[in-house]
Amino acid sequence: MIEYLKVSRIDHWLKNIFILFGHAVAVVLVLDLEISGGLIGKAILSLIPACLIASANYILNEILDAPFDRLHPTKRLRGIPAGKVKIPILWGLMGGYIVVGFGLSLWWFDNIGYTIALALLLVSGLVYNIPPVRLKDRAFLDVIAESFNNPIRLWLGWYALVPGPQPPPLSIMLAWWFFGALLMTGKRYSEYRFIGNEELSGKYRKSFQVYNDKSLIIAMISYANLFCFCAGWAISTYEQLNNLVFVFPLIILAVVAYFNHAMKESTARLEPEQLLRNPWIVVCTLVTALLAVGLLYLHKTDKFHAKYYLDHTPLAPTLPYHQWQESSDSQPGPESIPTPIP
Repeated sequence: MIEYLKVSRIDHWLKNIFILFGHAVAVVLVLDLEISGGLIGKAILSLIPACLIASANYILNEILDAPFDRLHPTKRLRGIPAGKVKIPILWGLMGGYIVVGFGLSLWWFDNIGYTIALALLLVSGLVYNIPPVRLKDRAFLDVIAESFNNPIRLWLGWYALVPGPQPPPLSIMLAWWFFGALLMTGKRYSEYRFIGNEELSGKYRKSFQVYNDKSLIIAMISYANLFCFCAGWAISTYEQLNNLVFVFPLIILAVVAYFNHAMKESTARLEPEQLLRNPWIVVCTLVTALLAVGLLYLHKTDKFHAKYYLDHTPLAPTLPYHQWQESSDSQPGPESIPTPIP
């Protein structure tokens, strides 16, 4: 039974912690930082169907990838290539995960948006793995397709808490997508270097016949820039997020640290779930999250507005805070998401 659970990649469920980002966006932009016990319960429940569908996708991935995994230095020891599990049982387990996952989704959540997002998570796995489409074998499209799971997880977290059909902001969705693309490209870069043989890596994964060190590094830099652009777009557009401009330097440092980690000769793998187990990364993430929560709360309680302090530089005319606030209130503000009527 242990080998079947390994094929289900229970340890990879940690990736679904990214659903919490969708919860956070909904709480800030729609629910005005008002959190109740019922809301926390829904947030916790939203992780379970997503984990089950993710395991269904992992089983499909391992079944279809088994012939290629036999060529990999470490993946050849997995359950299917090593002959430790039976394929028919895995198909049955995959079907069970799908049925239970969608059953719980329809039972627990009134918003059909959550179930649609869950279906997209399943379809994403099918398109990524099944021939003739099999985006996993197509250079660059493989990263775009795999990282699309990030916006899907954003939608799962969002629709678990937001009662209406309104989607999350496009700027935040794109930023989260590009952030995932950065992680997935880094993962490929480290794996490409780990195999260390162009012929063998090309047989293991067709996309590696196109990739090289230079193209992967350029792709990582591009996705990092796009992520920063979209994050800045969101912070400047939505008033509730303006204070997060002071969190952005920490985010830049995190991106730099990721690049440094990827470039190390000793780095063999950059799996997101492994990064999330790194104590330094966990501590830095918690510090960044606490700072962000504090700044969001200061905005909600009207105690600190980054826009005011950034507007009133030594070169700008000084305007008392209360007068600036009155003038700001009288002007049309940036587009914001309305709070739905219960």
